[in-house]
Amino acid sequence: MDLKSIVLAAQQDTSMINEKKEKKKKRDGKFLVHGREVIYDRRSLFLLEAHYPFRKAIVWFIEWKWFDRFITTIILGNSVMLAMTDYNDRIYGPTYFSKINSELEYVDNVFTGIFIIECVSKILGMGFVVHAKSYLRDAWNWLDFFVVCVSLVNFIPNVNSGGLKVLRTFRILRPLRTINAIPMMKQQI
Repeated sequence: MDLKSIVLAAQQDTSMINEKKEKKKKRDGKFLVHGREVIYDRRSLFLLEAHYPFRKAIVWFIEWKWFDRFITTIILGNSVMLAMTDYNDRIYGPTYFSKINSELEYVDNVFTGIFIIECVSKILGMGFVVHAKSYLRDAWNWLDFFVVCVSLVNFIPNVNSGGLKVLRTFRILRPLRTINAIPMMKQQI
């Protein structure tokens, strides 16, 4: 091999590397939010392009520090609600009525609605699973998604009488979501 063919091969390699970088840039959706750049997939759920104003607004919202603080506060409030639950119906049977439980059930539905909105917002902004920084690529979001899916059991009619009632016990995993909301806790675990 002469010097000319070596140089030509090196140029081809460099151009191939540059082409791969360009393709990757086209796949990535760069968002400048709150003074920093965030990279998600160019198309979330194969529908929402990075340049769509709706997607930009969603990414801005999910990256907002007050959004995380609000969700953390809701998680802590949900933990208090779970601690306040009256479990005497297990002792006294189905005829036992607890006024606090009926009120807490309403509050639980509100919390579930907020968690569903958070989950859907993050999926719309980040993508679901395909991109490297999509929602389910973070293992902590697996827990979030599982808890949200199990929480949807509350909205199924007649679930209290069926075998799905046991899934409601997974609501106690909600406080673990604070690990995802507080980065310092994530690092320690």
